[in-house]
Amino acid sequence: NLYNKDAIVVEPAGALALAGLVQYAEKIIGKTVVCILSGSNNDITRIEEIREKALLYGGYKHYFMVRFPQRAGALKEFVAEVLGKNDDITYFQYHKKHNRAHGPAIVGIELKHKTDLTPLIERMKAKNFFSDYLNNKPELFSMMM
Repeated sequence: NLYNKDAIVVEPAGALALAGLVQYAEKIIGKTVVCILSGSNNDITRIEEIREKALLYGGYKHYFMVRFPQRAGALKEFVAEVLGKNDDITYFQYHKKHNRAHGPAIVGIELKHKTDLTPLIERMKAKNFFSDYLNNKPELFSMMM
């Protein structure tokens, strides 16, 4: 949230106090707490990587293996009938296969609300686009991303 919502850039060690605060949020309700954010010793070229990891950890970004029918209009159908109105495709890698009914694609989707994940997967399955959820497969996920 520091980076994505508040546009505050701190180095990972500098955000440690806030990360701890989040972990103890329920236990410190009604108490006065001071949290010090420090440092911005970051490699500016890693900002997008930091944002990506924050979205993944926060449950807002998800990667899927999607089965696209190899016919005209399949992507349009996916966007119109599967994605929610606030869902954004942030990554798309398609592999066209000849003489096959379906072609695999890796699709990254950023959600506005974490609770939108289950309905998204249900719509993918209902329209026969769903193949696999990749966020919980670190070995496969790291090879592709």
